[in-house]
Amino acid sequence: MKNIRFKLFKSWLVWGFIIISIFLGFQYLIYRVESSDPSSGINSFANALWYGIVTVATVGYGDVVPVTTTGRILGSILVLCTIALMGLFISQFTNKIRQIMENKKLGYLGTKMQNHCVVIGWDSFALNVTKWIVESDKQVAIITDNKNDIDLIYNKFGDKKVFVLYSDYLNFDNYKLVNINKSSSVFINFEDDSDTLVKLLNIKRQFPDLNYIVSLNNSDLKETFQSAGVTFSISKNEVTSKLVASYNFEPDVAYFTENIMSTAVAEDDHDLVEYKVNDDNVLLNKNYIDAFISLKKDFNSVLMGISRKINNEFKIFKNPQSDLKIMAGDYLIVLADGKSKKLLTKEFGENEGRHEI
Repeated sequence: MKNIRFKLFKSWLVWGFIIISIFLGFQYLIYRVESSDPSSGINSFANALWYGIVTVATVGYGDVVPVTTTGRILGSILVLCTIALMGLFISQFTNKIRQIMENKKLGYLGTKMQNHCVVIGWDSFALNVTKWIVESDKQVAIITDNKNDIDLIYNKFGDKKVFVLYSDYLNFDNYKLVNINKSSSVFINFEDDSDTLVKLLNIKRQFPDLNYIVSLNNSDLKETFQSAGVTFSISKNEVTSKLVASYNFEPDVAYFTENIMSTAVAEDDHDLVEYKVNDDNVLLNKNYIDAFISLKKDFNSVLMGISRKINNEFKIFKNPQSDLKIMAGDYLIVLADGKSKKLLTKEFGENEGRHEI
């Protein structure tokens, strides 16, 4: 990008020097022609230069004008060239603005998002994933190879929390435009699992230290993707089938599960969230049961479990023993409504979500 800007600047500098040189030479010619007539006001190069400037600027004071036939012909040429030059300049300027706006729309100006989710591959499933992420007050950068998706995405989500890049999926230089190295996770989403695997391996080769999440149609491929370095692999059919089966014999449990899988927006909505315990947290070093009571009493939320990093991997303690102590760096998994989420965010000093995957 810097090289392109330098080349453009250099090009404009050269053309500017050429135009100014031609202009000065033309005004000198007018001066030599007009200075031969005593009645002409253009009797010095300074006056000829003044006449040229007010003519090019389309001001035309009329205080000095050519009086000789040759001088008027040269003056007419200057006026016509000025009109043509102004037209060319306005046209180039308009095209440049249009190009900048188009590049911005296509995402070529890049984004400075950090700790955001990058979604590679756009379809209805990715749309729903993006919806939940945005409603959780997170930012999303989307890469799509279909121009028609751009307007649809921005019309749906706006441009405050969503950034869209139009790019070939194998153009890895463009991935830097979504600030992928500063993302919290990368969600790879394609219709065909084999296509997803190929894209994953190619992308991971370029950006090896990121957290990758994939959606699968075939749950049998989970181990294959785990071996390829995926952090999380989600089977669309597996999740759906479990909910459908649950609806058949325990519909209330299925409804409750579906409800808490969504994002709590209104005060009476519920969802599962997680918050990190920092060194100054009031729940630090408390037993699980004491933290459970405190969260229920003070925030009307239910402590469901604890996620703790052990040997560089997170282990989830679901409904652990009552005497399990809460440590700094733990993530508390909490069932909360829209109102309690706001209170918890204020108490924990940061937004919900795990900041290291």
